[in-house]
Amino acid sequence: MIEQIMQVNAQEFVDQGIKVILSDLDNTLVPWNQKYRRDQRLIKWNQELKAQGVKLVIVSNNNRARVLKAVQGLDVEVVDRALKPLPFAIKKYLSEQHLAKKDVIMVGDQLMTDILAGNLAGLATILVRPLVATDAKKTRINRFFERPLMWLNSRLYRQLKWRQHLNE
Repeated sequence: MIEQIMQVNAQEFVDQGIKVILSDLDNTLVPWNQKYRRDQRLIKWNQELKAQGVKLVIVSNNNRARVLKAVQGLDVEVVDRALKPLPFAIKKYLSEQHLAKKDVIMVGDQLMTDILAGNLAGLATILVRPLVATDAKKTRINRFFERPLMWLNSRLYRQLKWRQHLNE
């Protein structure tokens, strides 16, 4: 569990053997309610990843047009209409790109969609805090069910803590 994924520098991923980051878009990389504008922090982070040989891929349940508008100016691949938490789009991407699961990580702000999809695909996962406190209507129901699961996880797995970096 990481506060914000862009706090993690590229070398930390390299040190963990990660070559590809599959990331949710809304409330993970950009606020879900943000008007389409270039996020310089995200662009810089992606450039740092690329410089270290780490590829960022957006995996979103949104349609392609929505995702491409949100990542305008960002040189990334997009897996749209992923139907998370189902793992099929993720598994298809891994197969098409000939990627080993050990080299890939899934990042997202929702336990019931992003993290579950990554886990079902057999990937290591990173849960991040949502970038903004509000959610789209379709996300609110997931958050309702996430709360008791997060509480239960915090009791069962005391080592699960919000961190700033992978190596903490």
